[in-house]
Order: sequence, then C-alpha cells, then structure tokens
Amino acid sequence: MQTKQTALHAQHLSGEASMGEEAGWSMPLRFGAVAEEVQACRERAGVFDVSNVGRLRVRGDGALELLERVCTHDVARQEDNTASPTLLLNERGGILDMGILYRLDRFWVLTTSPDNREKILAHLQAQEIAGVKIDDQTNKVAQLAAVGPGAQEILQNVLPIQVGGLSRGEVRVGSIFVANYIASRTGLAAQWSMEVMIPNLLAGRAWTFITKKAGDRAMKPAGLLAREILRQQAHLPRFGCELNETIDPATAGLMHLVALDHDFIGAEAAAKWVDTTPARRRVALTWQAEAAVEAPTILPTMGTPVVDGEGNELGAITSAAADPTSGTIYAQAYLAAHVATSGATVFVQQDDAGASPAATVETIGAEG
Repeated sequence: MQTKQTALHAQHLSGEASMGEEAGWSMPLRFGAVAEEVQACRERAGVFDVSNVGRLRVRGDGALELLERVCTHDVARQEDNTASPTLLLNERGGILDMGILYRLDRFWVLTTSPDNREKILAHLQAQEIAGVKIDDQTNKVAQLAAVGPGAQEILQNVLPIQVGGLSRGEVRVGSIFVANYIASRTGLAAQWSMEVMIPNLLAGRAWTFITKKAGDRAMKPAGLLAREILRQQAHLPRFGCELNETIDPATAGLMHLVALDHDFIGAEAAAKWVDTTPARRRVALTWQAEAAVEAPTILPTMGTPVVDGEGNELGAITSAAADPTSGTIYAQAYLAAHVATSGATVFVQQDDAGASPAATVETIGAEG
C-alpha cells in the first residue's frame, strides 16, 4: 500500500524534516533537535501537523440518532460550537476508538485515530440510520495543533476570529479567503493547546506563515517524537498502545467519558463496571534514566514486564518515551489493581544487559 501524504508534505521536506511513517502516512518525526521542540511547546509555542487524524463529517436529520448510538458521552446535551472527547465501543464494551466529536451549527465532525478512520467510517455506515450523510473529509482538510503557553496570544493575533480566553471544549468557526476553518480548544496536552482544521488549499500557506513568516509570532515546527513525549507527560492513551477492542473504559480509566443515561452500543456491558473494580488499571510510570536519552533504543517496548521488588509480575508496559530535556522516562502500563496506586514503586524489567529501573506509579482516571 502506498504511503499517504498530508497537504503539508512539501513544506515538511523543504523544512528538512526527518520523515517517518505513522498509520500509513508519511509524517515528520522531527525538524531538528527534539529537545528544542519539546522545550518550545512547554515554554512558548510549537505547532504540529496532525492531518493524518481521521475527520468524518456527519449531517442530516438522523445525525443525532446515529451519534447517540455510537458515542459514549451525552451527545444530545452537547451544545453547539463545542468539542467533546468520546469513546466508540463494540457490543462487549471493548474500545473501537477514542475520538473528539464537534457539534457545529449545521453538521458534526467526528475525529478518529489515524489507524481507525476506515473502520469507524464503516461502523457508522453499518448502523443504517435514515437521513444521515457521512463524508470523509480526511484527504480534503488539514489539521494543525498549536501547543504551548504562548500559543493563545499568537493565534489571537493571527486568526481573524477571537480565540483568546476560550475554555476547553469551545469551538469557533471562521473563514479566510472564503474558506472556512474550525478552531477548537481540545486540551489534549498538559500545555494550552488549540487545533485548527483548514482546507488543503490554504494549509501550505498557513504552515509557512506560522512557522517562518510570522516574525515574533512564529511557532517552532515540531514532529512525532516531541508529540509522543507530550502525550506521555499528559497521560493520554493511544489506540494500538493503551487502547484496543479488548480493553474496556473502566480498565483504561476513561469512565468519565461514558454517560449511561442514553442507549449506545456497549452500554449494557458498561453499566456492569460502575460498581466493580477492574482487575487491572492503566497507570503512568516515571523514572530517571539519562542513558535512555542517549540511547533511546533501550526504552521499554510494549509488553515489557513490570514487577515488584521480588520479581513477581504485576503488569506490562504499553508505551514509553524519553524526555531529552530532563532525562525522565514517561511510560504507561496496565498493572494489577492492588498496586495501581499513586506513589507506589515498581520495577521495569529489562533484559540481562541492564538493571531494572525503579519507577513511580501515578494513577489515571477522572480524578487523576
């Protein structure tokens, strides 16, 4: 299968980005030093191309019925011009995907993981609800994510609509040269963040302006490696790592995205988890390992065992990233419920060549 390219591919190449593949898309891994990209996002502002995220437009008289059927959050009570994270489940309560649902004046937009766009599109179509039109906008629209404490002020002066002061989940729709764009405060990072969907026709011009020609308001371009570090720091799950069709929302610490007062696919299974304790839970792990920054290949991979001080297996790593700015390793794992408590110490089992580092556990969930 041919690797797909975003509308910004030429700009990335001209910016001398190191390219790699994510979910069948050619994406920038980094534009320079990863440490500088991470630092820019934490101290000022960085911008990411996230155009490989799936974008499905849903409209028509049956749109609300369809989305209530497939989404776990309270779709009917979602207000216009808002964006809400949501889960899509199978009948057994396993997670098909985690996305964001945008409710706009005339239509909805459901984003998907890059890996799951075709699967979720087929899932929506399979519901066979009358009066619904579903358009896959992924190859027509680019998506940029601006991250960092200075991003709000920069975008306020760049975009022709007011985005300063928007609360998490608020959305604004504007236009540039008669082309509409959607700006949303999704909050999917530990830092202030905003995502902008813009037609491919204007994407290259927008990227070049915001990264090169905006003068004092220019943002540093950043790639997948920096984004993964920020994802881990914010404890965000990723499909294919922390999430899959055998993982349920309670185990993943995502029950705050499930509203049981409406009938959705998987609701019967989800209702059973309210008063039960999962056998294992998703947690965040951190430890110091400066050597891992110099040699990222020694990072634990998916399935690496997590053990107690006596070597008894407690669970396994799902993903990890090394922060070159501090020597900190951020990871996520599923651990047995009795040890999945903040402040607990566990050990990440390495191969025979190295010692098992001691990691600190932090719980993940609605309260954490």
